[in-house]
Amino acid sequence: MLTAYRFTTVPTKDCRTRLEAALANRQPIARGEKHRGAVVAIQSALADLNRGYLLGAEIDGYFGSRTYRAVEAFQRDYGLVADGMVGRQTMMQLDTLYSSDVMRQPRGLSIHIGVDRVDAAHYGDEFALSSCVNDARKMCEIAENLGYSTAILENEDATVSNFTGFMRGAISELVDGDSLLITFSGHGAQIPNNSAEAEADNLDETLCFFDRMLVDDELYALLAQFNAGVRVHAVFDSCHSGTVAKDLLQQSKDWEQYKQKTLQSLQEESPSEHKAAIPQQEESNRPIAPDRIAEALDGEKLEFSKQPEPKHKDEVDRETATLFADLYADEIPTSKNKKQIDENDWTQIYKNNRDLYDAIKNVVGPQEDQELSCSVITLSACQDSQTTPAGRLYSLFTYNIVSTWGARGFEGSYKQLHSQLVNVSRPDSTPAINTYGTNRASARLYDRPFVI
Repeated sequence: MLTAYRFTTVPTKDCRTRLEAALANRQPIARGEKHRGAVVAIQSALADLNRGYLLGAEIDGYFGSRTYRAVEAFQRDYGLVADGMVGRQTMMQLDTLYSSDVMRQPRGLSIHIGVDRVDAAHYGDEFALSSCVNDARKMCEIAENLGYSTAILENEDATVSNFTGFMRGAISELVDGDSLLITFSGHGAQIPNNSAEAEADNLDETLCFFDRMLVDDELYALLAQFNAGVRVHAVFDSCHSGTVAKDLLQQSKDWEQYKQKTLQSLQEESPSEHKAAIPQQEESNRPIAPDRIAEALDGEKLEFSKQPEPKHKDEVDRETATLFADLYADEIPTSKNKKQIDENDWTQIYKNNRDLYDAIKNVVGPQEDQELSCSVITLSACQDSQTTPAGRLYSLFTYNIVSTWGARGFEGSYKQLHSQLVNVSRPDSTPAINTYGTNRASARLYDRPFVI
């Protein structure tokens, strides 16, 4: 059985099964291997061990001649049969080399930002929401369960300087193989891009921290300072666009569709039960009527409390579906808690603080074209041209992540998580997934999301 963290925790469940099959020699991993996640795990292990075997940029999930030569070289170096295939001996050797007795275990830092209100002195309004702090706390809980050392910034504490202070600490502390998880929930906006950088829409996306907006170029400049091999995960539950109104008619339609979908799911689980009533309690378990207890103690005939008429399974399912639809409706924004700042508002915010934002962009500008040494995967609530709903308890995107994640954690890959999030999202808020850095970032799409 495999024991190294990188083979037991980072890969998906089916990838671990494939690696175990190679370890047992039932099915060695060789040229033409179809399980790209398993090939990524082998390639990453070889590249991290010795850049002479394979470069980080060559990790692509395809077992071709390059990977064959890398495996063969590794086998020769460690006195194994040099056949270019990953079977029991090669898998055992890699697992031993990456065991906790030999290798330093990776470290994870995470920061979770929730901004339910912003500084009216800067923005002209608080633009109040009610779900962003809850989003941050819930994502922090997930991070803690994954073993991260966590930090939370809420409302007044969610300033750009506090965030950059955390990032600078992480830049100095994290090394090759470590992970950083960033989650942000709050307003998103855009400001004019007046730099030489090419932007398709000529706009820079921003995250609205409490005191001011953090321009995407600033975040990129911070990421460019991380050491090679650091794995960055980022979740942005915010809008990056102008105005898209959500009217009440659409909300009502969503509520009814969600109710019907839940009802159908409940009925599909146990169709044979729907014609039968839920049985009454047995007599021995029924409570005695309060005003007949004394007579019962004297040995008189027992008289029981009246029970409500038994419900049919269909009725119970309809009530359950209505309850879930109501909870879902709580996540739909009203005109007062929608998550985007209207175009006229953010244009005015930019005009009122133009000197500040232009100065920031001038300072950051020379760094924005740097190559990233770390690898970054971002999950965003919507495309640049879309908005995303807030909610009363959780914002819809965070709600969908938490629901998909489940109590035991998500066992699939980043690609599978993104696919499932798209399936449960509103058509006007399509989740986006992007990678930045070398090919290593793209290869991480086959890893489990957020793991250290």
